[in-house]
Amino acid sequence: MLNRKFKVAKPSKGWVSDITYIQTKEGFLYLTTILDLYDRKIIGWSLSNGMSTEETSLAAWKMAIKNREVNEGLLFHS
Repeated sequence: MLNRKFKVAKPSKGWVSDITYIQTKEGFLYLTTILDLYDRKIIGWSLSNGMSTEETSLAAWKMAIKNREVNEGLLFHS
């Protein structure tokens, strides 16, 4: 649905998310970020030592909806 259209005209019309891992001496940490395509700001993130939905995507989503209003027609791509 996003079809590689990474420019949007208004806030909260397109959010994208990704998870990456960071190797430490104690093991891996997982960084999840949510970015608003309008201004390219990180509006939600999570850093965890587990890969469960609650620790990664859901935690980042909860932060994002505290930082930005969810508008009708929002496309969330992860």
